[in-house]
This record gives sequence, structure tokens and C-alpha cells, in this order.
Amino acid sequence: MSAKAMVFIDGVWLYRSRGTLFQKLGEENGFEIDYAKLPRILCEDVANFLDEDVSLVRTNYFGTIPSARSGFNTSKQYAFYDFLERSCGYETEIHEIDIVSSGDRSDECWTKLSLSAALLYYAAQPGAYDIAIVMGDDPEFEPAIRRARLMGKRMQIVGIRPPEGMRPDASLFNRHRTCDFPPVYLDDHAAEVRLVRERRIRTCKQCGREEETTWAGPDFFCSNCRGRYRSS
Repeated sequence: MSAKAMVFIDGVWLYRSRGTLFQKLGEENGFEIDYAKLPRILCEDVANFLDEDVSLVRTNYFGTIPSARSGFNTSKQYAFYDFLERSCGYETEIHEIDIVSSGDRSDECWTKLSLSAALLYYAAQPGAYDIAIVMGDDPEFEPAIRRARLMGKRMQIVGIRPPEGMRPDASLFNRHRTCDFPPVYLDDHAAEVRLVRERRIRTCKQCGREEETTWAGPDFFCSNCRGRYRSS
């Protein structure tokens, strides 16, 4: 029987780590991450280390969305979270936060607390997972990870290679009794997680017109319909 792996992604951490991925490939303007492939790559890494089958049973994504930021359009963020659920099979937990009153980095607190709570909740459910893959190397995850390990769960931590001069205690990798596998640095997998879009013909959901596109989302609207929407 293969080991069951569950992935826990700190969406705020991942968003703020993109710059390191771009630099790894020399991309000044950045690139898109293949979110459908990302959890599978991480599971394959664990499977290769164990030399046994590892089954991905669930991918949990924790994110935030601002509820009170003047002039900020949240539609793209909602569309992104919907894409993760419908096209990538993620289970998302999204928190609306008032950044104006709670501070610019309060989004980090929400995702860290939510991820830690979910990690322990599923650890307490019999047979939910054997291995947890935690994306985000913040030391604040340490208490939850230690307690999940006491419940017999194995832990894989995914982070970014630290810059020179970074304090040794600023990364979860340097904490004792947190990892059961060698650390995974996401920037080492930058080329693998890069999304390569293929051009194909799709039918507009609004008017039925066919158009060549690289858009891979569940709903496609042609350039004419998108133009009418933006101008309305």
C-alpha cells in the first residue's frame, strides 16, 4: 500500500517567493506557475527519496483577499482561487482581511494559523495522511509540525534557498525535529514548475465564436466579449 501525502500551501509565502523563482531562470518579467503540476512534483520528490509509491490525497491552499483596500479590484484574485479549485483540484481556505486596519502583513498571520490548524486537524483523522508536505519554511509552523510528528506523521518542508547573511534561525530547515526528509528548495524546481501554455482553438462561452488562445481555465471568452466587458 502506498503512503498517503497531503500538501499544505501557504499561499502568501508562495506569492512572495515568486521573485526568487524568476531570478533562478533569469526571468525579469516573471512567469506563471503550473499549479496543477506543483503538488505532483513535490510528491514525486518524496517518493524518489523513499523509493516507494506516494499517493497525493489532497492539496490544501491557504490564501487571503483584501476586503477594504481603496481602488483594488478583487475579481482577479477570486478568479484565481476558483481556478485552483475547479481546474487544479485544490481545497482552498480563503480569508477576507481588512488590511487597512490590521496591518500590511496581517495576511501572513491568517495563512499560518489556518495551515497549522488544518495540519493538526487532518493528523487527528485516522488514515487522512501519512506524510505532510508543508510549503513554507517559516519557523512559526514548528509547534504544529512537532505535534503532528508526535502523532506519527512524517513531514516534508518546502522552502526557498536562504540569501547570504540570513539568520540561521529564520528558516524552519534549521529547527530540530521538524523534517523527516531532506529539505526541498522550490527554486531548484523552478524550471519544472514553470507553466508552458499551448495554443489551441476554444469556443467563447458568451457568443460561441472560436478563437485561438493559450487560456487553460474552465471558461473562455473571446477578445470581443472581453473587450465589451472591460468597457462596460
